[in-house]
Amino acid sequence: MSACAACRAEIEESSLSCPQCLRLTHAAELQDLATRARAAWRVGDFATERTLWAQSLALLPEDTVQHRTIQARLAELEQMTAAAGESRKGWAKATAGIGPAVALLLTKGKFLLLGLTKMGTLLTMAASLGVYWQMYGLAFAFGLVLSIYIHEMGHMIELRRYGIPSSAPMFIPGLGAFIRMRGVRMPPVPDARIGLAGPLYGLGAAAAALVLYAITRRPIWNAVAHFGAVINLFNLIPVWQLDGSRGMHSLTRGQRLTVVAIALALWMLTWNPMLFLIAAVSGYRLFTRDWQAEPDNEGLVRYALLLVLLALVAVLAPAKGEL
Repeated sequence: MSACAACRAEIEESSLSCPQCLRLTHAAELQDLATRARAAWRVGDFATERTLWAQSLALLPEDTVQHRTIQARLAELEQMTAAAGESRKGWAKATAGIGPAVALLLTKGKFLLLGLTKMGTLLTMAASLGVYWQMYGLAFAFGLVLSIYIHEMGHMIELRRYGIPSSAPMFIPGLGAFIRMRGVRMPPVPDARIGLAGPLYGLGAAAAALVLYAITRRPIWNAVAHFGAVINLFNLIPVWQLDGSRGMHSLTRGQRLTVVAIALALWMLTWNPMLFLIAAVSGYRLFTRDWQAEPDNEGLVRYALLLVLLALVAVLAPAKGEL
């Protein structure tokens, strides 16, 4: 027997709460586990979060609100794990039997090819290709669609890294493309990483087009590089559902001010209107009171580097009006 710390009533060693005042026997340990579980959730470490909540569950009486709340969260985490597992099985089935000739490619780039195994992606991609073909010609249309696809697959690759299930990219002719996430409440840090992964891969596509232009001197690659830089800068505007809004989700108020300063400096150097829009909307986000208390230095560096490098690609591949 032991004494309750609150009312001094006698408690059996195996009891999870005081029979008189109902104080939880392991209140201090439960508080520590909850703090660590929330910290794991914030950075997207769902495996650790699940372990910590499972430990908490064993220390709570079954008839408490806390027990039911944690049980529900564990069910969400189990559902996420199961959905992610099914998604991985689907990928394995879709790529089975492709032969050793592409095995090395798939070792490094299999996720970039994943969308091409989905009929919905292929059909909507073809529809978008047709629309852009009529507007800009086949060569630019192909480069445009491929750039958008690589951007969206960046999101999907990062989602899978966190074990979060999602749809393959779906194109909207004339408007771009999107990926659906399946009912997951996104923590700040993973949300920022997933949001900025699209512009990061988009930067890679634009840089590759710029290299091809430098090698071939064909204006089409200059046009693709310029468009890639501009459209990915547009996506970094921190508003609505754009990638920049998600990238800013994990930043403190001071870090958001740093984004404002960097975007303004780059705008004054390049006069790119996208950079002015990013600076202006980032300034507005200083007053929306959705900033984080804990800094995300890695997230700030990613945001800043994307601004600098995309601005550089836009300068090196200026719009020339020729496709």
